[in-house]
Amino acid sequence: MRHSKIFKGLGVLAALALLATGCSSTPDKTDEVAAEGLGTASTEVAQAAKDFQGTFTYWIGLTFPESSNDLEAARIKAWGDNLGIKTEVIKVNQNEVVQQASGAIEAKSLPTAMTVPYDLMSTMATGGQLSPVPDAYTAVGEAHGGWLDSIDAATKAKSFGDKIYGVPFGFFGNVLFSRADLLKEKGFDSPPKTWDELLAQSKATQDPPTTYGMGFALSNVLDGNLTTSMMQSFGGRVADDAGKQCTINSPETASFLTWIKGAFDDGQFPPSAVTWDGAGDNNSYTSGQSIFIVNTGSVYQSMKTDDPDLAAASAYSALPAGPAAQVAPVDPRYRVVPTSTSDAGKILAQDLFESLADDTYMASFMENATYGPVLKSQLEYPVFTDSPVHAGLLEQADKGTAPAFPDTANAAYSDYQNAFSTPRMVQRVVVDNISIDKAMAEAQASCQTIYSQHAG
Repeated sequence: MRHSKIFKGLGVLAALALLATGCSSTPDKTDEVAAEGLGTASTEVAQAAKDFQGTFTYWIGLTFPESSNDLEAARIKAWGDNLGIKTEVIKVNQNEVVQQASGAIEAKSLPTAMTVPYDLMSTMATGGQLSPVPDAYTAVGEAHGGWLDSIDAATKAKSFGDKIYGVPFGFFGNVLFSRADLLKEKGFDSPPKTWDELLAQSKATQDPPTTYGMGFALSNVLDGNLTTSMMQSFGGRVADDAGKQCTINSPETASFLTWIKGAFDDGQFPPSAVTWDGAGDNNSYTSGQSIFIVNTGSVYQSMKTDDPDLAAASAYSALPAGPAAQVAPVDPRYRVVPTSTSDAGKILAQDLFESLADDTYMASFMENATYGPVLKSQLEYPVFTDSPVHAGLLEQADKGTAPAFPDTANAAYSDYQNAFSTPRMVQRVVVDNISIDKAMAEAQASCQTIYSQHAG
């Protein structure tokens, strides 16, 4: 397979973190929502349920709070019970899904179906590891008023070769969290609209080591890939318009690295930002350490329950613009079916995807989980007007940029992101103190190695 080199060395799948098989402890209301709309199966699906052997396993991507994960697990169990098949739900940390998937590919132990981010779907599809699901995609779209244009365009990107490999159910979109209370004390009445404005507000407001302005991950986690969007907003590009030749080594990238190194050297970042795990920025904000973070919204869900005063003292806004553009990528999450799944399992998986799109269920799911809408019917969910973070995601659904923009979304770009290539380049400059030219040259070489694997 084309991606064997990328997946090699990440280890064989070991014990996954959490396993949900019964959901017997879920409240009655959860069970009612989970079973909503489950009716008599079609002849094809009923036959597939009879033919299916073993347990139908599904990997879900963990989100916050846990109640949303439990609801999804309950929905899958209710669907399986309705068809008379045994189901098993495995909850996978979204920062670890690439590693888990690569291990499962090596071990030939991929689940029956799974949730993946856009970049991993691209990588697996190009590697021949996913089965197309056009019928489910069409059925879900038609049943719920149609797909939003940005989501439809991402799903049908040219790099997929006119095939549809996943059914999206929501998207992650980054929102800028700001300590509006602290900023107002310094005379700043509105969130920054540019990265330069953010830096100026950070310098004027922070009080290290008690508070730091810029709580952005510079480590090798998904949140660290914010640095790619920042670089692009300064005019830097990962590759050319054809999506074949890397263009990291450029004056625009140098400008971005100069800016971020200046901010780091000036003490605007918490020193630990270069080694944070996936929850590092979240914890930094909720503990009061950081004035700004970028988050999909899970922090807001936590604050609503654990610290409503902090939630009320915060502002939520779009990502700042750089000198070249405002880059605010929409990152859809997809339900996919591995090629290793049996024919009966593939039929069942697509039926499950349709069941998981039910509006009563999804409205309840999105009330807690911080996903943006992908279907036109979802635009009417109350959460997108009642929650300030979800309102921001609703706006991003309309105005956000496509995955990879202004770069070309293809498997090479996805692999670049999955390797945390931009944060690694930043670390070389701010931690190892090598020259910007050398860091760009290294990143250019490693980037081209990735892109060359996809040439042909």
